[in-house]
Amino acid sequence: MTEELKKSARPTLIYSYILIVILLAGYIIVYQKPPFEAPWNDIILNAITALSAAFAAGIATLIFFHYEKDDMPRIVWKNLMIACWLWFMGEVIWGYFAVTRGDVPVGTADWSWVIGFIFFTLALYHQYSLITPSKKNIYRNIAIGAWIVVLLIPLAIVYFANTLNLRAYIDFYYPFADLAVGIAGVLLIFTFQGGALVRPWIGLVVFGFADFLYAWAEQTGVYAWSAENSNLLSLFIDSSYLIAYFILALGFLGHWILIRYGIQATRTRD
Repeated sequence: MTEELKKSARPTLIYSYILIVILLAGYIIVYQKPPFEAPWNDIILNAITALSAAFAAGIATLIFFHYEKDDMPRIVWKNLMIACWLWFMGEVIWGYFAVTRGDVPVGTADWSWVIGFIFFTLALYHQYSLITPSKKNIYRNIAIGAWIVVLLIPLAIVYFANTLNLRAYIDFYYPFADLAVGIAGVLLIFTFQGGALVRPWIGLVVFGFADFLYAWAEQTGVYAWSAENSNLLSLFIDSSYLIAYFILALGFLGHWILIRYGIQATRTRD
């Protein structure tokens, strides 16, 4: 990043980091030392998580509209934008039921997250296809194969663990779906030989670890015990989702800064 680009981007980065620190600190404080009466603490916590998801979705939307209709990266960012807004909807739905009912019925928010994974997969497929169009069919087959594997592994886990029910299956589906998409995105580093376009996908890897830890804690009853006793484990798990959204958003922000200020700086010199 050139000095000119750094100066142009600095205010945006500073404000973004300040916002993230405030949201994360506020989340931890409200989580550990609830300052308000029920249900306001839960409303605030869920609102912060939804806001972090909206942050990522909003930046993806800015990038999408930056590209013209004939620009090849537009299809990639169209799918990323849709995926992020679907995940935002999932957070809103989950938060609504968590606050109003105390328990989130299986499937109420899951459809939004699962469909979001489809659009993340499409974004990766188009990204790889733009790099090497001759291998489009190979990438398609890899994507289909990865989905089959991701769908079968949780089934095997819940079957052998003797917890064969939809909730347990979904709990273990998310970490493998997150890791599959995240790792596929991180592998772009070998193609681009740099980290700018890879950073957003690191957030998906973090989601994978957070989801796996949550699935284990939920199925063993450790999560409920930790939440009831103000144990740091539940805080670590829940705040990991927040951090993952921030990593995703900052990755998108870095790309937006590059195409927004970098291109403008180049045109000015011309």
